[in-house]
Amino acid sequence: MQDDDGFYAPLAYQPHWLWLGLVILLAIGGWYAWIFRPARRKPPAGQRPPQLDLDALRSACLTAINATAEDADAGRMPVRDAHQRLSFLVREFAGAATGLPVTSMTLEDLRRQGLEDLAEGIAGIYPNEFSRVPIHPVGHSAEAARQVVIGWN
Repeated sequence: MQDDDGFYAPLAYQPHWLWLGLVILLAIGGWYAWIFRPARRKPPAGQRPPQLDLDALRSACLTAINATAEDADAGRMPVRDAHQRLSFLVREFAGAATGLPVTSMTLEDLRRQGLEDLAEGIAGIYPNEFSRVPIHPVGHSAEAARQVVIGWN
């Protein structure tokens, strides 16, 4: 509409553009809230974390260690694979017992976490695990793995 001076008033935007802009802003805000939400939630104050049955875990690990040693002695498993499996079993046991990512920790990381016995046990298996020709028989590494699992508190 033209006024007395010949100027036209600015055109009014359609109301749906305002609502569309608000919806887009809310979608972006919701996306950021989804991305930065806490990944882990603490259990309610009344709930306790599930109790770990260390004896059952120890028994299962010792059974797996014995089976690995028997497979290596019988020739069903290559010696190097047996040493690697023993190292993995001990690390898996410690990870389940502590809740730490033990399978991806170095010996120094284990020592920093106060897992000195575990670090020493794995250090005894390492030379056999990575050498072309094992230095010790599988029985030696199996015994080192058993000692770590049996001595775990």
